[in-house]
Amino acid sequence: MVIAPACPVASGTADLWFLDTEIFREVAAAHEWLALIEDHERLRYASHATSAGRREYLAARALARTVLAHYSGRPAHALRFRADHLGRPELISPPMPGLRFSLSKTTGLVVGLFAFDREVGVDLELVAPIAVIEMAECHYTSAEREELLALQDAARLSRFYELWTLREAYLKARGIGLTLPLHELALRPSAHGGVRAAFGRAIGDDPARWQFDLTWLTDRHVVATCIGRASAGAPTQLICCDAIGVDRVTG
Repeated sequence: MVIAPACPVASGTADLWFLDTEIFREVAAAHEWLALIEDHERLRYASHATSAGRREYLAARALARTVLAHYSGRPAHALRFRADHLGRPELISPPMPGLRFSLSKTTGLVVGLFAFDREVGVDLELVAPIAVIEMAECHYTSAEREELLALQDAARLSRFYELWTLREAYLKARGIGLTLPLHELALRPSAHGGVRAAFGRAIGDDPARWQFDLTWLTDRHVVATCIGRASAGAPTQLICCDAIGVDRVTG
């Protein structure tokens, strides 16, 4: 039997949910969620070598279960998942035809992008010092490298991470991992969060099929989303939602 979503993603929108991982520093919060997830998830949780890694993993599982319980009307503990070919979670019970979601985590935050009847990919990064020019030399277009060189240090670092998260989000939306020549993805963010994209021949895809957006959730956390475009109609509206306090549909 197919269960109709209790609070589904609205037509023409995609929901970007976020959750602060720091709440799982509290032993009670961690123990509560460990009791709600499946055995294979608890094993993955225990396999992380650091407390930060375990905290981020558990936060991602908590976010997914909270949001999908909200959509399906089923208790968070009753949801069942399996891993896809890239190791990403897929909801198998209850059935929610057309649902697509993507998760990402980093220090301090986890995010999830949810939509129906369109492919989605999300990437979240914490902006931290990195060898920007050296990394860009391998993975960015010549125009992107020139732009980075023209920027001052802080602005250069921010733009580097914007371009990186956009690439990661696109690869996740296509479900192919880091297998494409990233320097053939030309991405130009606008001042309003939108992004223009152009692809080289080796990408084997039409950029018009995808909608890219950038969102800064904090002054150090940047999120890129990639959403498959509908065949016709207006762009997908991206709605940001905090998962704290959302009903997990107990019972």
